[in-house]
Parts: sequence; C-alpha cells; structure tokens
Amino acid sequence: MGTNSLDAGTRFRELLARPNGVYAHGIFDALSATVAQMADIEVVYVGGYAEAARNRLPDMGLRSPSQILEHARTISKAIDIPIIVDIDDGYGGVLNVIQWAEEFLSLTNVAGIHLEDQRYPKRCGHIAGKTTVPIGDFIGKLKATIDVRNKVAPTKVIIARTDAFSAAGGKKNRHVGGDISESIKRALAYIDAGADLVWCEFPSPDLISAKAFARGVRKKHPNFPLAFNISPSFKPGTWESSPLTEQLMNGLGYKFRFTTYLALLAAMHAVYTTAKKATEDGTNALRAVRELVAGTPVEIVNNLVDVDRYHKLEEQYDPKARERIATSEGFKAGERFTY
Repeated sequence: MGTNSLDAGTRFRELLARPNGVYAHGIFDALSATVAQMADIEVVYVGGYAEAARNRLPDMGLRSPSQILEHARTISKAIDIPIIVDIDDGYGGVLNVIQWAEEFLSLTNVAGIHLEDQRYPKRCGHIAGKTTVPIGDFIGKLKATIDVRNKVAPTKVIIARTDAFSAAGGKKNRHVGGDISESIKRALAYIDAGADLVWCEFPSPDLISAKAFARGVRKKHPNFPLAFNISPSFKPGTWESSPLTEQLMNGLGYKFRFTTYLALLAAMHAVYTTAKKATEDGTNALRAVRELVAGTPVEIVNNLVDVDRYHKLEEQYDPKARERIATSEGFKAGERFTY
C-alpha cells in the first residue's frame, strides 16, 4: 500500500474540489479493494448492496449495522485510500444514527458516509417498494449525523441521499419520469441542514432527469457538489441509449461519481465464464486463467494477502520459523507461483 500524510476526509475533499471531481470504485470486500487500489483507483465505495449480495441476500435491510461495520472495518484495514461508506437510513431513529455514525466515522480510512431518507427498513433504490420519511424526520437524523461528525472527525463528509424521485406515493413528472419537484425540495433542505453533498437516486441514466435535478439544486446553490450513482442496476440497454458521460455529469455539477457494485458484477462474470469452461475441462480452464493473469499484479494471490509480511513476523518472534520456512515446500517471498 502507498501512504498519504493527509487524513481520509481531507484527501477526499481535495479530490472532490478538482475541476473533474472524483470517481469512486464500488468494491465488495478487502481483496477487491486492495486490487482496486493497485489499479490506481483514488477512492473506493463500500455499499450495502455489495455487502448483502456477497452473502447472497438482497439489499432490503436484512444485514445488521454491526455486520456492515465489520465489513467496512476489514476493508479500512486493507487499504489506505479514502473510503465512502453506505450507512443506509442510519439503522433506525436519531439515537440509532448517532450510535452508528460515530462507529463508522471512527474508522481510519473512511472519508465519509451517506445517509438516505428512506423509511426503515430500507431497500436498494432500484428495488420496488421503497418509501420515504417526512423531510423533517430525515433532517433530524442528518443534523444528528453532522453533529457526530463534527465531534469525532470534522474533516469527513456527510452525503445526504434522497429516494423521493421514484418512491411509492410520489408525483411523477411526465417530462422527467419521477417526482423531480420533491427530490429538489428535499435536496435543498438537506443542503441547508449542512450536508456536504447531495445525491438523488435515479432509476435510469437519463440525461433529462439528471439535468433537471442539477439545475433545480444549483439554481439556489450554484457551486454545490452533487453525487451521481453510476448504477449497475440500471436496466439493460439504458446505458447504450444514454448520452451521459463522466465529462457531461461533471459539467452538470456531479463532482462525485461512483459505481455501487461494479467490482462485484465483474467478479461474478469472471466466476461464471471460468466455471462454464471448467465444466468442459477444469485443467485447461485453470491454464487459461493462469495465462490471463500472468504478468499482472494479481498473478500471485499470496502476494495480495501478504504472506511475506506474515513470514517475517514469524521469523521475528519464533526462533525456529526461519529454518522451518527455508526447509519446507511452499510459497516463499519472491517466488513466481502460488499454492
């Protein structure tokens, strides 16, 4: 891992302030986060969808805050680039959000958290059945989160998300396709309450809705940074027809752009295609993967999981470890194979 003298919150704020803003890569565990950092990703996104999905569960409020916290803690220990963590709706009322915001914001590499205005128990913004709480209720939770942040880690960011655009009971605008008026109203209220970024969850990568939200917010707050979820859950085919690009989104004011679970989707594709080949010939499937990864930073998994570092720790404290390692078969530092 590399090192950076700045704390995670300050580093993220600097990246966000660049002319092109910043992209965060959605990962699903400590190893995928490590590999993303090796690929020069500057920020990773730790989402509830990916955490639930890796346990083969839907993102419908089925995972406990302690499970999500442990997930984020493990990732935080593995990398040293800024992390943005999804804390859903705060896991209950204001007392719950006070407790859990402090826990998450105390993690070293967490640069910020996002909180959404869904009614408990929440669900992925792309799963039907979501509802929102009254604006006043969410503002109370948001202000509580901000107060916790100011006490625990003042540089870290608080992102306020609204699901009002496509929640149950919304008034759909026929030109935009969702409740854009309510979404803008909530975003402005969340900015006034002290949020550092606002995010409207959209059901598709539609330019009209993205523009309408950005213009509605920035009419009152012309320089306020917006967040955009480049979601793998958008319906198949919508990206092919969407004109949205990183450059265009940035121009609209979406300074923070992120994929919630891109690494998970890519990994599942790799597992599926490799497994299909292995049903025909497992030996040749392995050969093919070895050829595919040869010469890349992920070629030797034992290097990714720091076997060499743990060998050195053994040798430092166990007088017999050096001889035991030297005289036995198995992976040793610098070798070009993995067991």
